[in-house]
Amino acid sequence: MTPSWWQKLGFYRFYMLREGTSVLAVWFSIVLLYGVFALKGGADNWANFVGFLQNPLVLLIHVVALLAAILHTKTWFDLAPKAANIVINSKRMGPMPIVIGLWAVTLVVSVIILAVALM
Repeated sequence: MTPSWWQKLGFYRFYMLREGTSVLAVWFSIVLLYGVFALKGGADNWANFVGFLQNPLVLLIHVVALLAAILHTKTWFDLAPKAANIVINSKRMGPMPIVIGLWAVTLVVSVIILAVALM
């Protein structure tokens, strides 16, 4: 087996990309914890946290983390119908209603959270 065997397998590269999204999820979790502690620490700590978030490099990392989260979500939503065997009138339901339903729930919950945050 050559050292570059994985470069020839598109599925494996995509699999590794998808699994690599976990690194960005850890990044986001750490930043979120930093924000909670900054909020607890008072106005000066919160101002420092907001300044940190406004750093162009941090903004870029967050955009990449958002794209990674969307990729991860899409792959999980595409996988969900394979795990859910829903039978209606003796016929197995296709994957599209489940995937569309999951995206609809995600959209509704995101809009509700955004509305609450902007109040």
